[in-house]
Amino acid sequence: MEKKEKKGWLHSIWRVMGQEVNLIRRDEAVIIFFVVLAVVYPPLYSLIYNPEIVHDEAVVVVDEDRSELSRQFARDLDATPDVWVKDYVNDMNEARDLMARKQCYGIVYFPADFEESVRRGEQGHVSLYCDMGVMMRYKAMLTALSSVQMETGSRLQSEKVAGVISLDGGLVESRQVPLGNTAMGIASAILPFILVYVLQQGMMLGVAMIHAGSIGRRRRNKGIDRLDVANATPGAMLIGKAMVHLIYYFFPAIFALHIVPLIFKFPMNGSFMEIFLLMVPFLLASSFMCQVVRIFVNNREGVFLVLAFTSIIFVFLTGVSWPHYQMAPYWQVASELIPGYWASMAYVQMQVSGASLSQVGHMYIALWVLVGVYFVIAYLVEAFVLRPRYKAMQLESELDPDVLQKHVLFQMGDENMLDPEWIGDEEEDEE
Repeated sequence: MEKKEKKGWLHSIWRVMGQEVNLIRRDEAVIIFFVVLAVVYPPLYSLIYNPEIVHDEAVVVVDEDRSELSRQFARDLDATPDVWVKDYVNDMNEARDLMARKQCYGIVYFPADFEESVRRGEQGHVSLYCDMGVMMRYKAMLTALSSVQMETGSRLQSEKVAGVISLDGGLVESRQVPLGNTAMGIASAILPFILVYVLQQGMMLGVAMIHAGSIGRRRRNKGIDRLDVANATPGAMLIGKAMVHLIYYFFPAIFALHIVPLIFKFPMNGSFMEIFLLMVPFLLASSFMCQVVRIFVNNREGVFLVLAFTSIIFVFLTGVSWPHYQMAPYWQVASELIPGYWASMAYVQMQVSGASLSQVGHMYIALWVLVGVYFVIAYLVEAFVLRPRYKAMQLESELDPDVLQKHVLFQMGDENMLDPEWIGDEEEDEE
């Protein structure tokens, strides 16, 4: 008897998988979310951030000091790979005019007492005025100016102590050694997080769209979805759908997390096989989470509300824009309930820092914990919320065969197609 039940349960899973594949294949919107979005968005985002860094950003110099030190400072600045000293101008008004006409993107200003202040042992001032329209320009100019400032200060200090201490170079040698993100680019810092969330959001939209289609069919067919698998238990339903989602996202995940970094030369210090193993619990947890979130979707238009509500929140909770440890405790807990948080953190540490799967083991375990947690929640939602809701729709249809269609038309605002008496009853109920 137990073998028969087990065989029947596995058969139900297989039927659910077959039906889910048919639903995805027949729905163009779901195909877009499941496949096209995961294939198009990662290279599109990467192209937007390409090139990652900028070189030879044009600046002009306003040198009111006209000293040897200010000229040397400007020459050192021009020698950096980030900045190109395009010209010297007479005053700030001329420099502002050049910036307004986009002939330069920065102004370096030396006051009249620059060298005199430095020689007296006081602090010399160099001002940078930068076009903030593109953050990469500001980063390049500020990095170059800071580097030259440190080298100049070290050289001046070494000159003062040259009679006491024998130095071959500067008093303090500064050396920048980037780890992981060797290009020091914005895309290499941000895109690994975003690529993981593209997969999660695409799956969420696709699952919500499939559910919205089921609700629409029930409203048109007296509460019955003819494409639903009859007599499938909630567990078989959830597992069958999750298996299909895992299969469909196999190649998009490889493309987004391996091929795209390879094409755009993002850091790739992780093992391909270990990253694949990391993606298995991530995609399963995302599938079960999506099957929980679908409870809030009752029509296909509501899918885009889910996108608008969740996308920005999920991205901010990754810690890309603000450190995770600096967030309020309740936001930290909220982020840790999102599969994309653990997957993106582990993926970044593996690809950028070269961590192994064992070194991010606590994140890997957290993903499997979320698989179990979201499966239980999705089971409760399917058994005690969605299925009673479907039965209620069938009962309403038995009392009034047109009630579901009327409800849809009323939501659409097409009251001319409704029975006037029914509209009056609806208004009385609302009062």
